[in-house]
Amino acid sequence: MDGFDSLVSRPIIIAGAIAGALIATLGPVVLKKTGVQSARVLSIVVRLGHTISWVSVGLFIAAGFLSNY
Repeated sequence: MDGFDSLVSRPIIIAGAIAGALIATLGPVVLKKTGVQSARVLSIVVRLGHTISWVSVGLFIAAGFLSNY
């Protein structure tokens, strides 16, 4: 359980939320500037960012259930 406890630590949750937001918002912009025009690739990058953000939300909820008052 030690590995899971470190996974639901505050810095990991915050880093996941920030990384997901940056990937979802800046990923398509950066890809367009590098010449990627495929709507499918841009959509996958946005979905990846949203997935990372939602995983962070799930870890936040799990951390709330695992915390000791």
